[in-house]
Amino acid sequence: MAGSASPDTLTRPVSLADLRAESRSHDGTASPGECAALAARFGLPSIGALSWRIESVPWRSGVRLSGHIRATVVQECVVTLDPVPAEIDEPFDRGFLPFADLYDDDKPGAEYEITEDRDLGDVPEPLTDPLDIGEIVAEELGVALDPYPRSEEAQETVYSAQPEGIAPLTEADVKPFAGLADLARKMNTPKNGQ
Repeated sequence: MAGSASPDTLTRPVSLADLRAESRSHDGTASPGECAALAARFGLPSIGALSWRIESVPWRSGVRLSGHIRATVVQECVVTLDPVPAEIDEPFDRGFLPFADLYDDDKPGAEYEITEDRDLGDVPEPLTDPLDIGEIVAEELGVALDPYPRSEEAQETVYSAQPEGIAPLTEADVKPFAGLADLARKMNTPKNGQ
């Protein structure tokens, strides 16, 4: 079927009418195929499990989603490429408002500045119809991943830029103008007998 999502992508579209009508729970679990697709998306060896608990409430002229994602993932160590298992347990809170509420059309072509919402603690996002809860879960998972996972076996790595056999740079080498203060002092000091 053209235009339909792959069965392995994480999609849970919810119509705007349903979201604005009343508070609702959107709890779910990703299938093994969805976990595999997300692992490929984020370059992970595997995602063992992914679940979420999300509450949607009508908020201003849009909707607010507050929830929690839980996942069991395996990442690669940035040093050794060994597998690094991790448990993710992350809360989130996001607000979505209609485009017209986020941007002002008084000056067509002008740049827009969107400021942080004090109530939300973040910048509201444009509201779409339907709103894809699955994509929001996927985004939150991507943000929660450790950007520099390290295995316990990974030793502290020391990097060196000099060729083998050459002495490393000293503090004086990297601050060539440090000696100018001494030189200026010597030049301004009167000589004996003058």
